[in-house]
Amino acid sequence: MPVRRTSRRNASRLSTLERRYEFHLAEAIRAALEGSHDKAATHSGIALSISRELCAAGPDPVRHRPELAAALCHHARYGGTPMDAIALLTESAGYYAALAQADPAVYEVPRIDVLTRVAIASDEAGNTADAISLLREAVPMYLGAPAADAAERDLGLARARFHLGRCLLKTGATADGLAELDAGLELGDRALDRLRVPTGTRDWLAAAPRYLQLAVPDWGAAAVRAMTLHAAGGRWEKAAAAASAAVLISGGLAGLGGDRLRTAHEAVRARADVIRARAECPPRMAAGLTDADGGSQHAYVPDIGSYISAVSTKRFREASISASAVARSAQWAPSTDLPGSRSL
Repeated sequence: MPVRRTSRRNASRLSTLERRYEFHLAEAIRAALEGSHDKAATHSGIALSISRELCAAGPDPVRHRPELAAALCHHARYGGTPMDAIALLTESAGYYAALAQADPAVYEVPRIDVLTRVAIASDEAGNTADAISLLREAVPMYLGAPAADAAERDLGLARARFHLGRCLLKTGATADGLAELDAGLELGDRALDRLRVPTGTRDWLAAAPRYLQLAVPDWGAAAVRAMTLHAAGGRWEKAAAAASAAVLISGGLAGLGGDRLRTAHEAVRARADVIRARAECPPRMAAGLTDADGGSQHAYVPDIGSYISAVSTKRFREASISASAVARSAQWAPSTDLPGSRSL
């Protein structure tokens, strides 16, 4: 009888730890989406501690290695110095390697995701060339990876391309960088189609799969970069596609609540209106538009790298935009200095 009671107590304790882990990891992701870095770091640290406790306390430590691998990878962004981040990611990679060997369809994509995170940490440490090399290594790995969830693989590959594009832009390789951003946006659009996410609802992002939520900040920053740079180059159709993506995902973030997210969404939408109006003009009319008629090509967008996300270009394209709305948008001041997102 005492053995049964002890077994029940242990099972109850493990169940409680599992629920606490899920709660704190979800709260860490939500806080990061809302821009609350300190709150996100606190919840992420608690989730990591609980995952270690689960591995140590459970009768089958292997059962909880996926939670530990995920918690290590997620907390690397809050780990202090780049070397601290690399240490956490190295530990995560070791667990994911063993998991992927046993079940590649489930764990190969998360294993490659760690390499993308290492590249981000390398860039943050000032080693952009190393980051580019690692990301170029990750892209074909995603393409050849087995995946039980194709949307998860698409979004992992999209994030790698977003960061590869961002790093290439830093080195002055504008054409190559934009090509990577555009490829990532197409992958994101495809993932949304696969998932059939109900993006028409206000709170669609809150109900989305966790891996989609993790991709959102990088996705949004890439959409705004592509929108702005294509517009600056007069590539209005490509700028309009990126603008539609930026509007939808920034709207998803705005649905989480908070003035900063709503302000960011309104700024993105105002700039997108100008770009889509120009894209819909007949070529002869568009060529005749001046900044006074159609708004600055380099319209100001606030510091929203951590708050916006890309969306399907098919879903929120408006049928038409009035000339008066275009004229009202001309007040935005020129700027293409878009910050990078703080990756989730």
